[in-house]
Amino acid sequence: MGTLMLVIGAGLFYSLIIFFVSEEKSLKDSNMSDMKCLMTEDVGISECFEKYNTVRYMFYYFIAVFVFAVLIASYVHIPSHFGLAEILAYTFIPSLIGSLIILLVKWNFQPMIKLVSSFLFGGGYMSATALAFALVYLING
Repeated sequence: MGTLMLVIGAGLFYSLIIFFVSEEKSLKDSNMSDMKCLMTEDVGISECFEKYNTVRYMFYYFIAVFVFAVLIASYVHIPSHFGLAEILAYTFIPSLIGSLIILLVKWNFQPMIKLVSSFLFGGGYMSATALAFALVYLING
């Protein structure tokens, strides 16, 4: 159980750091974000995403979490003979806690933008880890 808690904590902190770096990189050339562009200006979604490269940086976040999850699955979950409950715990607990942390940061300042960011974090984390575990278990059969 201790190993699982350490893995969950490592996944949470690693993914939060990568997400905040990716988010800051995508906001580097903007006043607030591309989400503000969508809310306040009459422009299309593709124009905003293209201008601030949000999709590119979220792809980088997805790849970083995917690689980390592959390593965790290969070197911790399979050797420890963890089952589906532990995989689901690693997938959902960091996703939920990380989304909550993102929602709490600057909630009064920019609530709608943080809501979208928390969904991007949670959805990206869950899909990257689920895909990573599925591929590792498929390969190791």
